[in-house]
Amino acid sequence: MEAPVPTSPALSSCPFLPQIDRRYSADEIHALGRDRSATFYHTALHYAQSLWLEGFPAKSLLLVNRALSCHLPEVSLQSEGFRPYHAVAWILQHRPEGQFIGNPRRHYQHLATRMVEPHKTLRTWRAWACWYLAKHLLPESEHPSDEKQIREEGIVEPRRLDIVRHLTELSPNDDVAAWQAALKWAGEHWSPAPHLHFVPAQQEDLPMVEALAREIWPQVYRELISADQIQYMLGLMYNVPHLEEEVRTRGVRYQLIREEDGSMVGFLGWELEAGSGANHSTALLHKLYVKPNQHSRGVGASALAHVIAEATIAGASTLQLRVNRQNRKAIRAYLRAGFEFEEDRCTDIGGGFVMDDHVMVKRL
Repeated sequence: MEAPVPTSPALSSCPFLPQIDRRYSADEIHALGRDRSATFYHTALHYAQSLWLEGFPAKSLLLVNRALSCHLPEVSLQSEGFRPYHAVAWILQHRPEGQFIGNPRRHYQHLATRMVEPHKTLRTWRAWACWYLAKHLLPESEHPSDEKQIREEGIVEPRRLDIVRHLTELSPNDDVAAWQAALKWAGEHWSPAPHLHFVPAQQEDLPMVEALAREIWPQVYRELISADQIQYMLGLMYNVPHLEEEVRTRGVRYQLIREEDGSMVGFLGWELEAGSGANHSTALLHKLYVKPNQHSRGVGASALAHVIAEATIAGASTLQLRVNRQNRKAIRAYLRAGFEFEEDRCTDIGGGFVMDDHVMVKRL
């Protein structure tokens, strides 16, 4: 007699996996061997529900992964009770306290970067799609990326638009619609990148640079450095007389980032390094900050592309920057733009504080 499905008042069925009235087992998956037909797909998702109800959320996610290994043009990923992307999001949101779930963000990073055939490229981008769900739903402080792999293997974590583009090209199913629906269900509020203007900051605009820094810094750095260090560095680097001196003595070029409707969303500042030779001129990107409510819209990427273009026109052969070693979001953006790690640098800035940074460079 088949074992009934376990019931627990602490666990309810995942609504995006098939509802079951008996316990599924690994034997049913193993019996299918190399079969990756619709039978395998449906069995894997049934088994995922069984594992979830038994209290194994990490194993349940693994079975959803196996279902997504199937190349089935005839199967919709949004069928009632068979929505693998929604299931990933639901399990991550309803993960029981005290039950092992591992680090899904790191798991999907490893899965995407170590994929094998068959259908390697499609499965890679499905894994990145699940990684993005984990990135959106789980706090990075508790579920960090594998930074060692990123640095040593040159892994570039994709943007939302990268995932959409690749799944659009590769998917035999409705991956893009299914994934975006899962993101919307999970509470992602996304809108396309705005049209931006990069306005050179005149002397009378420098108070706006200071005001933007004082608005953005406490939000961006609150989990990276102490509140005391944030206030110290703002006072040191973002008072108007200091900004004026940078412009006057070093030729730092400050620009305000403005949307079409006139609203300011950020600022940047860069310079050509003093003493750069004719054959090797280095541009230094000192500051590029975007309001957090504008993140994930492509504003930062557009601003970075703008600086790269301007530095190239100015004759620079290298663009260099420093980024806090814990600022993973910024590091990802720089890696996507083609920057590489050059060295680590820790600088005493007074007041009992240090800047602990990666130095990153891009050849222009």
